[in-house]
Amino acid sequence: MLVIPAIDLKSGRCVRLIEGREDSAKVYDRDPVETALGYERAGARLIHIVDLDGAFLGAASENLKIVRRIADQINIPIEVGGGVRSMADIETLINDIGARYVIIGTLAVERPDALREAVGRFKDAIVVGCDARGNEVATRGWTESTQVDALTLAKQVAEIGAQRIIYTDIARDGRLAGPNFEMTRRMAQVSGARVTASGGVSSLEDIARLCELEADGVDSLIVGKALYENRFTLEEALSTASALGR
Repeated sequence: MLVIPAIDLKSGRCVRLIEGREDSAKVYDRDPVETALGYERAGARLIHIVDLDGAFLGAASENLKIVRRIADQINIPIEVGGGVRSMADIETLINDIGARYVIIGTLAVERPDALREAVGRFKDAIVVGCDARGNEVATRGWTESTQVDALTLAKQVAEIGAQRIIYTDIARDGRLAGPNFEMTRRMAQVSGARVTASGGVSSLEDIARLCELEADGVDSLIVGKALYENRFTLEEALSTASALGR
């Protein structure tokens, strides 16, 4: 089970949102680059970065300058999402910024043809973000509801060729109330893709329970606010996952 620490960027600063609401941002007095370097020193093998301004604007923001600095200064890969709405955005993140993985959500829902092209060109570097309230997918920085069923979307993007899905239960994100374990399991079972659990991880017990889903295809988890709020350290999270993972 891979534990992936998260850095969410808004106006160049590390923040965490509650249920993805822009007006709920809590700013943490941490330098994003130093935060990434600290995660690397702690043993992280991948860092999850979201350009929140890009997600809300629908286009890349000034935060990409910070993402570039992170990519230049650490020796582990990064995955980047937020406002990725075109093939040009994907190319910039992979070829220019140096992202190992690019997360697309809105584009996958609204333009499956673009997802197919992206997967054809960039293979496993394309990760689909499946973000849902209940069973319904939300897009455009989680500001727009759709009538797309989350499990149906997961199956469709896997059939197109996406190898990994990041599933976020929006109602749990930032609330430190635990992930949606059952929906995470079903996402992996229905799609057949590898699934990353995201949203709500609050304790080492949550990590232990997610490790139990590895046989279903849940191979990784993202943790953000719990680290900022000192619920546990990244070293403790990594140790728990290592001890209990397959």
